Amino acid sequence: MERTVLLWMIPLNLLLVAWVWIGRLLFGVGGWMMLVYLVTLVPVLLLALLVTTVLALTQPGRPRRLTRPQAVAQLVTWAGMLLFGAVSFDFGDTEDSVGSLVMHVLGDGDLGWSVTYAAMGLGGLATVAGWTALVATLTAGRRRAAVPSEA
Repeated sequence: MERTVLLWMIPLNLLLVAWVWIGRLLFGVGGWMMLVYLVTLVPVLLLALLVTTVLALTQPGRPRRLTRPQAVAQLVTWAGMLLFGAVSFDFGDTEDSVGSLVMHVLGDGDLGWSVTYAAMGLGGLATVAGWTALVATLTAGRRRAAVPSEA
């Protein structure tokens, strides 16, 4: 699993950034948030994922692979991005352009909005927590490798 996650980092990172940006279009939800995300969220995601990808691909040792905690942290990051992209809401210039996937299922009432916000928060939190854990494990591994062994 650890090698497979490493090999999929670049393509899945790019795919999931696109998913967070415009994935809700697959569910018929599209509007101004695509522009907002393009200017705010997409650059942050691209930079953050570039950092972890470079750290992962430049780890010492052969063959290149992630440790189990690193792979789990990357999977949590991807899961958070997948959830956030699926449930995030959008709005447009007409009344029927406001909504999310959750609201298509639960309706455009208080429950739909509450579940949408909760799921977006959970997805965002999982993404940030997974990414933070990934950076921590990737840099901690470098510090251990840099410490000379006593032989």
